[in-house]
Amino acid sequence: MKNLFLLFLIFSASAIFAQDQEIIKRDFQTIIKYTSEMKIDDVLNMTYPQLFTVVPKAQMSAMAKGMLSGMGIKMIYEQVPLNLKMTPVKTLSKSSICLSKYNQSMIMEAADSSLLEMLTYAKMKDNIIEKLDANKIRIKGSSYLLAIKDSFTKNTWKYLRYDDENAEANSKILSKEILTAVEKMKTSL
Repeated sequence: MKNLFLLFLIFSASAIFAQDQEIIKRDFQTIIKYTSEMKIDDVLNMTYPQLFTVVPKAQMSAMAKGMLSGMGIKMIYEQVPLNLKMTPVKTLSKSSICLSKYNQSMIMEAADSSLLEMLTYAKMKDNIIEKLDANKIRIKGSSYLLAIKDSFTKNTWKYLRYDDENAEANSKILSKEILTAVEKMKTSL
């Protein structure tokens, strides 16, 4: 009887993790769609809420929209194979996490070429910046998205960029346990 109960628990846990993987995959596709359509507020609604303790949500939305309109920057997301890779869901003491790695490519245009010039010299570990002309660059490469389910998300999946450029903000809002686990997960992708 004990063995039957244990087998049932293992099967149930496997089904729950598979269901979580499907939810994360579906949400990932939604985030990509919202990003390519420049639906900033919809992306922010799916973002890990602790990020807004560093920069308030309204301010983040205004900054993103202002950058696009006020600075005359136009971003076009190119259709490239995503090559989506996901780690299994990992249960930690106070949260569950899953890391995804995917390809992306975008073209940025700006009336003021000096804005793009600064980006051309930026160090981005997993991305290549290619100057197309004086007012246009392409940024392509791999990005990471961390799915988190914890008390801050009311046990629903929320998402956070986990690229090197986001390391400082992430270290302020994620527990040491999550940071350590994600670094191990990164090596498996």
